Formats: sequence, structure tokens, C-alpha cells
Amino acid sequence: MRDKQDSPILSEITSLGGFGRAWSVGIILFSAARALLAWPALGRYGVNPWLFLGLDLLTAPPYGISQAVTVKILRDPTRPPRDAFGWGTVVVAMFLAPYAYIFLVSGEMPVLAYAGLLAWIVLFGSLAVFRMVRQVRAPVAAVDEGITSETNLSPPRSAAEAGN
Repeated sequence: MRDKQDSPILSEITSLGGFGRAWSVGIILFSAARALLAWPALGRYGVNPWLFLGLDLLTAPPYGISQAVTVKILRDPTRPPRDAFGWGTVVVAMFLAPYAYIFLVSGEMPVLAYAGLLAWIVLFGSLAVFRMVRQVRAPVAAVDEGITSETNLSPPRSAAEAGN
């Protein structure tokens, strides 16, 4: 049986902790909701909604995990940023794959539909980048506990408060 340390990829994934796993689950739930909301429009333009849903759900786990690992690597002062390049490439590829499918199979869509889809890609791509940058720059306690408000970042005043 292989040891977890034999695979750097597996090691990166298993070291994410609760916050990284929650982040990944959130991405999967968002992907499912997005596919279900787009369902009526997809068929109208020649896109198989079932195939889109499957592709969206298939790309969501590697997208979410790769986002979390990318942030983890970029936050680590002992790691060079280039270590995150492969993971960041997976983030971009998994983000774009469902949209590429729509563009490839949709046939003729009105210009407004193309513009709307491009606007959606830019909006959610920008939000993903913003979120990742914010997490990379956040204080350690904020990321470790999933806290985004600096008001909750003060250290515990007692052992009981720290959970000891």
C-alpha cells in the first residue's frame, strides 16, 4: 500500500483541513445550483442540460480543491509561488470547461445570449480571483477558522476559550 507521502498531490489535498473541504463542498453546491438555474435556457440553444449538469458537477470537485490548494500554497512563506502554478492551471481549466461546452455545442445563440454568458464568466471569474486573493492575504487565524471578519481574530483570553 502506498504511503500518503508518496504522492505530493494527495498530500496537498489531505492537508487542506476543514476550511478547504468546506470551500470545495460550497463550490459543488454552487455548481449544481448554477446548472439547475440555467436548465431552461440550455435546451433552447442546443445544449444538453443533463450533459452540462454532469460536466459542471464533474469539474466542481477538482475546481474547489485546486482553489483551496492554490491558496494554501500561496499563503505558505516557505513555498515559492511557482508551486501553485499547476494547481492554478487546474482552477482555470475546471472553471472554463462547462462554459466551453456551451460555446462548442450551442450552435446559434443570439448575440445577447453570448454577451450574457461572457458577462457571467467575467463576473464569477473575477469573484473567484477576488476571493482567492482575499484568502491569500488574510491573517492566519481567519483562514484556519474560516473567519473573514477581523473582529473575530483576537486570540483567546483563556484556556477554556481556546477549547483546551
